Amino acid sequence: MVFKNYINKLSDFIIRRLAELVGIFLVVISILLFISLISYSPDDPNFIFPESQEIKNFLGFRGSFIADIFFQSVGLISLLIPFSLLFTGVSITINKKFIIIIENVFFTILYIIVATFFFSIFHKETYWLIINGNNGFVGDLMSETVIADFLKINQTLSYYLLIFFILLFFLLSSNFKITHIISFFTMIKKLFSSKKDNLITQENIFKENTTIERSKEPPVQKDLFSNKKSILSDVKIKLPLIDFLKKPEKGSNKKDDIKINAEGLEKILLDFGVEGKIKKISNGPVVSLNEFEPAAGVKVSKIINLAEDIARNTSSESARIATIPGSNTVGIELPKISRENVFFKRNNFR
Repeated sequence: MVFKNYINKLSDFIIRRLAELVGIFLVVISILLFISLISYSPDDPNFIFPESQEIKNFLGFRGSFIADIFFQSVGLISLLIPFSLLFTGVSITINKKFIIIIENVFFTILYIIVATFFFSIFHKETYWLIINGNNGFVGDLMSETVIADFLKINQTLSYYLLIFFILLFFLLSSNFKITHIISFFTMIKKLFSSKKDNLITQENIFKENTTIERSKEPPVQKDLFSNKKSILSDVKIKLPLIDFLKKPEKGSNKKDDIKINAEGLEKILLDFGVEGKIKKISNGPVVSLNEFEPAAGVKVSKIINLAEDIARNTSSESARIATIPGSNTVGIELPKISRENVFFKRNNFR
């Protein structure tokens, strides 16, 4: 069982670390892709103009080819793809779930398809992407479908409807949350923290936190209630919450916990020649108090001298017998079978 738990913890640890690596990898890829796309130039070397040698792309020859593939295939919507990759990587790093990749890729494909319809119908021509236009060659294929003909029936409605779906699918593909971005950069900061801070032992931290500067003659406040400033005036004390106290369980203070009932105790006393009645039994957390009213003519000293005999007959460790002030009864205390916890009520602190 222990070995199985160890294997589960190890596999969970590996999956988490692998998810973090995949997430960071996607973040790096998204940044590089964005740099290659924004620095794209139609004059750079690519599959169509391989004879050009001057490279303007920030990532060089590879960046030029990658950017050309994206722009020539799906067009201007390629600029949103790096952001989808970025937020996907951040989400995987934080949530440690690989299924996020499948979900985000699905919505990325959807907004790319919708965008190719949009640009092929409304904004195809451009002075920048002169070969396949803003829609890419995928948009050229989409423009020949029945869906494109249907969208052209009411172009005003289609225009805003397509924009709406592009934004909707883009947000769904990005899992965009401000908290994820903050958590991601916080984690990166911890990973690249200085080794010096990591080598500080718990013992050194404890010593640094507990170091107290002492002067030769420390000030002593003799009168805390005088008008002078007390040494405790600057100390802020936060009282604990009441909720940390346990609540009594149902069925506590059971009568089954007492050693003997009233009739049994009266019979034991009667065996020793002491007549009387148990008037009241008070059950405490540790002992039960039996208020015994002796019959007329019975001396209290006789009852008190029976303490050891009563303990023996009730199978108790001890028995305590004493008079109750202001009452004509004698208190006989017997220990309970099990001790009970004492609980504080909320009203006690008001």
